[in-house]
Amino acid sequence: MRNASERKDIRRYEKAAKLRETNRINFIVAAMSTPAGRVWFHDFLAGCHIFADPFTGDALVEAYSKGERNVGLKVYNDIVSNCPNYFIEMMKEANIVEQVNDRLDSAGEPDESDADEPSVGE
Repeated sequence: MRNASERKDIRRYEKAAKLRETNRINFIVAAMSTPAGRVWFHDFLAGCHIFADPFTGDALVEAYSKGERNVGLKVYNDIVSNCPNYFIEMMKEANIVEQVNDRLDSAGEPDESDADEPSVGE
């Protein structure tokens, strides 16, 4: 049973909270250290409207999108605060994939929905 007035209980819960935070950050850094992790986080951040303004003109849709963006901004902050070099690497990799896909699209190649093969970076 927890007793908030006991210093011993308070310290135990403070240690547990610090360990939980450390494990959360270690997970993000470990995931960002792999190519698959960087692709996953880039897709997550893009889905949270981090790289574009979620303005739509519809107040309800925009409010929902800004809620998603708020979650993405928290993860973005964790990434750039704890592994900025992996963030830069993630953005470079995403840029290369975008350029390759743009070249394929402009060359008349079928887009992702028409192709049986996954596009570059998947």
